[in-house]
Amino acid sequence: MQQKHVLLIAIFLLAATLSGCISFAEDITPPPGYQMPTPRPVTPTAAEPLFPATAPNPLQGRAIFAEKCAPCHGETGLGNGPDAANLPNPVAALGNPELARQATPAEWFAMVSNGNLERYMPPFKSLSAPQRWDVVAYALTLSVSADELAQGEKLYAENCTECHGENGQGDGPKAASLSSAPAVFTDQAYMSQISAAEMFTVISQGSGEMPAFGEQLSEAERWALTAYLRQLSFASAGEPVAAEGGPADSADTPAAAAEQPAVEAQPAGTGTIDVSVVNPAGGDIPVGQDVTLYAYENMEQVFSQTAPLGEDGHVIFTDLPMRKGLVYVASTEYGQMPYGSNLLFVADDTQEAALEIQVFDTTTDRSQLVIERAHMFIDFGENNSLQVVMLLLLANRGQQTVIPPAGEDLAVVFEMPPGARDLSVQNSMQLRYMDAPDGNGFGIASVRPSPDPYEVTYAFSLPYDGKKTDVTVPLPLDTLAAIVIAPQEGVRLKSDQLISSGTRDLQGTTYATFTAENIQSGEDLRFTISGLPRGGTTWVAGGENNSLVIGLSVFGLALIATGVYLWRRSHIEASYDAETADLPERDETVDDLLDAILALDNLYKQGEIPEEAYRRRRGELKARLQQMLDGDEEA
Repeated sequence: MQQKHVLLIAIFLLAATLSGCISFAEDITPPPGYQMPTPRPVTPTAAEPLFPATAPNPLQGRAIFAEKCAPCHGETGLGNGPDAANLPNPVAALGNPELARQATPAEWFAMVSNGNLERYMPPFKSLSAPQRWDVVAYALTLSVSADELAQGEKLYAENCTECHGENGQGDGPKAASLSSAPAVFTDQAYMSQISAAEMFTVISQGSGEMPAFGEQLSEAERWALTAYLRQLSFASAGEPVAAEGGPADSADTPAAAAEQPAVEAQPAGTGTIDVSVVNPAGGDIPVGQDVTLYAYENMEQVFSQTAPLGEDGHVIFTDLPMRKGLVYVASTEYGQMPYGSNLLFVADDTQEAALEIQVFDTTTDRSQLVIERAHMFIDFGENNSLQVVMLLLLANRGQQTVIPPAGEDLAVVFEMPPGARDLSVQNSMQLRYMDAPDGNGFGIASVRPSPDPYEVTYAFSLPYDGKKTDVTVPLPLDTLAAIVIAPQEGVRLKSDQLISSGTRDLQGTTYATFTAENIQSGEDLRFTISGLPRGGTTWVAGGENNSLVIGLSVFGLALIATGVYLWRRSHIEASYDAETADLPERDETVDDLLDAILALDNLYKQGEIPEEAYRRRRGELKARLQQMLDGDEEA
């Protein structure tokens, strides 16, 4: 087996159109043993701490809101942005006090992180966690006027400082005499989980030793006080961010740095990175295990630092160079398996940042692994051979990393068809490939959980006398769907498993596609192929590995994309009327998919699509939209 250590740009481009999970930002030489992190799930996990590591800064969040949020939510957060009219549902009016007072910062952070495609809100994974907290903080100021904030500050000084302290840190002169400590309004874990409405209730009714102010203060005064308490949890505490009718002008609000940084101020050009390690399944984390932070510049490693993981699941690296062009990544081990973080690209103003490493418990049970789709492209080479490209979408939907059984080296083995030669496997940063023990194929050492499938791409040749041959492709896992693509004219393909699903033209050649579904683990994909394509082959010359990978992979993946299109179309045509069968091409855009969803919604409302078909079709479009959004955010 030969592994290609230079990823072909063409293959990356074409593969990206299939899955939307390839990011060119990932093209960095990894540290030893590094594995790319598992993509984040679309819903928060119980192990994910939904509170900021440092006080969020709404002043910094304002620019992010203007770029990312205002087009839909409007400059003042009233849901009246220029793009709002194009959506079928009203946009959330973040600046409406009635809405904002009911939300916790953690809930809005989860929405910014994960999106809500049901309401056409995309996830913003391109933003770091601190940036997402900053924009949430700014959004929370949109429902508060400068006058209300000033009133709340005055009321706080008159009624609250004796216990809660001047800055809300629970250190007022009477705090020591209380039987229980007063609330700390700068405690991010506490403040991120409480809504303004909940604080209003406590102010009105009292709690424990805290007296009730329901009769002493008017309703408007209690809401003003609540708004000021929220402001105390921000880095810009005490500074008005949003004025009456919308955000304050930049001239009125200086870009202040955090008044209460989590670490000591860094020298100019340096900063801090907080590396956290989480187990999404709720299992243990490797406390005390070394965590290594690597820095890269111009694709080369420039330095690294190592420190043990603390009991709180964090390692804080300080005094780090923070110049534009540096890229940071962290790695550790858990259960003798390497795990890596996402990549951090240093910007001009980066001073504090966070990286997260996900770790998983292990299992030897392969039942949680599945091949979602197996694509097979066949072309005819010289020297009496068939040239084959395989692209498998391998998924681990469980909560454990699948590892080899005791005494073995591979978790999954992909055997080659009888007579196969010239095996070439496309290298991967997410999967580690090894030769099969008997030399007839290759395998994967481990497969981590992931909401997105891994791409396993390989190529080989088969002997062919130009007349007829039987092809048997072993499939080691349950395979939900298989797609075979071959030249149509002059070539015949027969199988008791495959059915014809249409044709497609590419650069003057017509290709036929065949599909099969629900192939069980250990069952072979079998068919007989005969004949020769009219006009000969175009893509491949010779049986050498270089020709196979460079020529066949490029055009094979292009045709695999075509096969996916035809397969999806055939499924939809079988379920829907003719007017719903037209799909966007594979170069579809976000707008294309949104338009398709809107059109589908209209047809359903008009009673032209059965509910079961509508929900299935809408789910497919949403999944494609999610993939495209994930690809845009990561690129």
